[in-house]
Amino acid sequence: MTKVSFFCPFASGRVRTGHLIECILVTFAIALAATVLAANPSAAASFDCRKATTTDERAICSNDELSALDDAMAAGYRQARKQAPSAVKTLSRSLLAERRVCGGDVDCLKEAMTKAVRTYKAIILGEPVDGGRKDKVYYGTRAGMQVSVVSRSGINSSNAVIAVEHRREDAVAFCREYVQNVTEKCIQDELAIQLADKFSGDCKTGRFTTITGQTYVFFGRNTAANASTMGNDFVVIDPDTNQPLDGSMASGYPVAIDQFEQLCPVRMQ
Repeated sequence: MTKVSFFCPFASGRVRTGHLIECILVTFAIALAATVLAANPSAAASFDCRKATTTDERAICSNDELSALDDAMAAGYRQARKQAPSAVKTLSRSLLAERRVCGGDVDCLKEAMTKAVRTYKAIILGEPVDGGRKDKVYYGTRAGMQVSVVSRSGINSSNAVIAVEHRREDAVAFCREYVQNVTEKCIQDELAIQLADKFSGDCKTGRFTTITGQTYVFFGRNTAANASTMGNDFVVIDPDTNQPLDGSMASGYPVAIDQFEQLCPVRMQ
């Protein structure tokens, strides 16, 4: 049986007919929100502008573009909640916290609210909420210690390089997932951490340098009997001590091996 796809204005591209009902519902909800907005400019859908008290709420109510984003966000939330009520309830609190820390910064609010719409869309269409983390790499072992991938070059070669940026959204992820309190201070403290703008490696020799500047050497698969128990399926050597990383979080092995795999996936096969 041929699987038919169609264009959904709320999705990034074409989706299968299995999501037809969801697409119709969401498109209708956003069209309805747009109609309300046309009749009552700068009227937010997720809260009453007459009772707006926080800086972000006042900014939304005084800006037509932000108000339209709020309408779309509210419509997406209502539809996503029908499919995953418990998960969406928790997620919505996190997304609201991200919006709150923007205060009256219009550009920040646009970014936070667009992310919320994109997140609800992913839930409605059954897509990975974070895009499968293809564009993120961990630089540390704590939850949310991540950077964004900018470009990749020479993968699997003697000059494999992945350029990265430590963005505000990455700092927010750390504050949300590890600190569990998204505040402007937490975000700025995280962004102040000195990180390299790339990590690189020689896939032939196995020598590579991580985002935090540590250099290691990949020796290949660990053939020790206790490898699976210890968590180090591969041997990674610290050239300063000539000792292998033991596989624990404290040793940095999970982060190091993940970055090497990004650079030299063929060596991990």
